Amino acid sequence: MNEQNINLEAVLANALVAVDAPPRAVQASEGQAVALKRILVVDDELAGLRREHIRGVIPDFYDVISDVNDPRFEYLRQVGLTVASIAELMAGDINDVAEYFGSDDAVSNLILSEAFAQGAHEDLKALLNPFIERAARVKKLEAAVREAFPASHFAIEIRSAPRPPAQDVLQFDALFLDLFLENGEANPVDGLAAYMRTVSQAAAGNEIPPIVLMSSHEELEQNKQSFSEKSQISAAGLLILPKQKITVEAFGAPGLRLGFDQLTRQRPAAREMRLFMANWLMALDAAKKKASATLWNLDASAMQQIHFASVSDDDPFDQHLHELLAREHLVHIEEDASVSRSMSKLDEIFRALLAADGKAIENRLIAPTSDVHAMRNLISHFTWIGAIPSMSFIAPDVEAAKNISRSLPFGSVLAGPELKTDSVCLVHITQQCDLNGISRDENVSGCLIFARARARELQTWEKPDPSTKPRLVARNLKFDDGSGPREFDLDIEVGQVLALPLVEVVQRAREQSLRVIGRLRGDIATHVVADTSNHISRSASQKMIRPAMMKARVFLQEPTLDRKFATVLENPTTGKIFALLLEGDQYSFQDDACVWISLWLRNELEKLGIASDADLFCTALRKGWRADKQLAGVLMTRVKSHNALGTAFKALVHAEAAAGQPQLTVVVERSA
Repeated sequence: MNEQNINLEAVLANALVAVDAPPRAVQASEGQAVALKRILVVDDELAGLRREHIRGVIPDFYDVISDVNDPRFEYLRQVGLTVASIAELMAGDINDVAEYFGSDDAVSNLILSEAFAQGAHEDLKALLNPFIERAARVKKLEAAVREAFPASHFAIEIRSAPRPPAQDVLQFDALFLDLFLENGEANPVDGLAAYMRTVSQAAAGNEIPPIVLMSSHEELEQNKQSFSEKSQISAAGLLILPKQKITVEAFGAPGLRLGFDQLTRQRPAAREMRLFMANWLMALDAAKKKASATLWNLDASAMQQIHFASVSDDDPFDQHLHELLAREHLVHIEEDASVSRSMSKLDEIFRALLAADGKAIENRLIAPTSDVHAMRNLISHFTWIGAIPSMSFIAPDVEAAKNISRSLPFGSVLAGPELKTDSVCLVHITQQCDLNGISRDENVSGCLIFARARARELQTWEKPDPSTKPRLVARNLKFDDGSGPREFDLDIEVGQVLALPLVEVVQRAREQSLRVIGRLRGDIATHVVADTSNHISRSASQKMIRPAMMKARVFLQEPTLDRKFATVLENPTTGKIFALLLEGDQYSFQDDACVWISLWLRNELEKLGIASDADLFCTALRKGWRADKQLAGVLMTRVKSHNALGTAFKALVHAEAAAGQPQLTVVVERSA
């Protein structure tokens, strides 16, 4: 969309002004009152453009227009003479005219008037053109809001700064907030997040209306991944939209309404997630105080005994102490009744969103962004200990034996100098008690046992391994060798075992430059031992699901379309790239991609004479769908791969779509 080509007559037809809330109810045709849903829009521009908005895009405008000798002063006065409400003022004292030009009233009654659009001199229009373009965008945004929420069912209230009291916000059914700087705020994003925290606190245990954050600035988009944390409002009740996106024809009013409907359905889940986080954070603080009291009561004497119990068996003191402290801290959270109640509520909410057989998510919650890194971090912390041994295991024979339980403890992973995909790693699975025996006896011939594993480097845009064979994988090892952080999965090659005397392990490490790159947590390393030794019993482990993310382009295929296909465009030639998630055999689009694609599908199918429901498409795209199946029961879908998304259209097979039977084809970038 080209926002530079602007029809001034259409833009300036009416000034934007704040409006009072419409009546709370209207009469239905049968004579019954229909309750209106209340929409609150807090936007400095929509509430009425003022002189500060002109100064924001034309900093020297008021310096120019206050100069009575500048020709453009006279050009503006001539326009004012044709506006009935100010004509007498314009014909009067020139100092009064200059003072009026600097007022907010001059913006709405003069600069944004039909008279200006029709009769202003071209030099004056050129001076004000950046502001006129801004006014056009604002008017288009207001039109989208009013079209999305018609007066027959909604009462829209538009306010300017300051933001309303938090308690007032809770009386509305939806809140649209602009990003602007209020008095005393150093940063607009932090200021908006702080305001939303007050809304969260005012809501207490009640639901918060759906919140849509809008901005013309990049700060909001850049900070959207951390906004839930800063505002303490669940992402399930929050949508972040750049104003430019709202005014795009393909999104516009349908996109706003679709986002509102989706967020409204998620209000119970958003509330329970917010309450869980509040209770959990309070439990963390309480656990910290209780654990601290325990440690201070034990003090150094008891800590000395813990240390002695550890070193007397050559057990690493740091691991020993970390395990004690972690469980001391955790038990206070586990026994917190409010956390348990919140978890039960979340369990109830999420179970209601499952399919009848409980084997799939029937209704996936929409989110403002797909933060794959956050999920990867969670899995990494679950799998790997936060630090590797500081002591090197490569040492003279006796010293190496004496310190082996601390320098190469159970679960340590060895790798060569260059770690990359297909690199062979060695997972140390010698039981800690055996290591302690080698240390006590200083036995350089003591045997060390390793399981072989192959590394696979992870990328942000990751196409998952298509293999369905059960595998044991140590996931999300974070590694930084000085060239920047990288991330790896280690595929355990079950049955591939290396057993060597300690002296040979040290010798091989010197020859191959082996080093410790990470250390598995004890329960994870025990799984490796169990699988490697084929024990009958195996420790239970929490199931962790990690979605794979891929780059994808989306096409609608049908023989009667131009080129036999259409695609979601972000400029006239390039198809828009979306983030596609794969969990098991189900694909899904997250953030606002599902809204974009569903609206685009509805528009394209409408051109083909096929009726469709964007809401059904949006829900289906978000909750997950399988390739080669009907989407929302009406549209065949296929997933294909291609070497480069720039030529993704080459992956299309046109014979798959018949006239009147279109196909949605998603093309993902093929892994190297």
